Amino acid sequence: MSLAVGSETAVRNGDRVYDDLRQRILSLELVPGAVFDEARIVGELGISRTPVREAVIRLVSEGLLRRDGRQIRVSSFEVSQLRPFFEANRLLSRTLHRLAAIRRTPAQLERIRAEMLAFEESLASGGDAIMNEANYRFHKEIAEAADSSFLERTYSDIQLEAMRLSRQCFDMGDNTADQFQAHITQIVTDHREIFRAIEQRNPDDADALASRHSDLFRDRVARQLLGPPSEASLVNLAEA
Repeated sequence: MSLAVGSETAVRNGDRVYDDLRQRILSLELVPGAVFDEARIVGELGISRTPVREAVIRLVSEGLLRRDGRQIRVSSFEVSQLRPFFEANRLLSRTLHRLAAIRRTPAQLERIRAEMLAFEESLASGGDAIMNEANYRFHKEIAEAADSSFLERTYSDIQLEAMRLSRQCFDMGDNTADQFQAHITQIVTDHREIFRAIEQRNPDDADALASRHSDLFRDRVARQLLGPPSEASLVNLAEA
């Protein structure tokens, strides 16, 4: 095997391991707070330690894994972090959607539209992991269209945490079929109105819709993780 072919294989192995571990974390198969068992992962995937360690470095940089002394742990999310998380998500989302409406190119608009439709198609799969990934890609395209790399990078980290919170919402709490369908219907409506605002280069509408969409997510997480909220608790989450 030539050096070039060997390097390409190593890159593919590294990407494959990264994608596999990322999905395990986002799906909560790797439980938040648990020690990351490198030897077990190496055995399960049948590869050397090098691509696993390279994937760990990437996942630590994204905040999905964290160093705890000599150990690596799956990052956990505490209830005390909810308020600052929602604040950051709302503010960054508003800013990036506003900038996307101003700065997007025709090619970027088409990619946003394609991911919007891909999300709607993912609903037929019935799998929340597929749906979450499609939703992530839609918002990622909007963030890229904003053309603000530092904001985009921070927003990406927040969206990864949002994916884990979304998964927890599917796995616990009061979630009837009617409630779930109403929530999904509102997401689809929000996505289409957000796309229209960006298409029409209307930053004020894009800002307002991003705010509404962020609040939709916040209220669902609060309801699912904390139980049916009182009016006062909703105000605290939104404004504290």
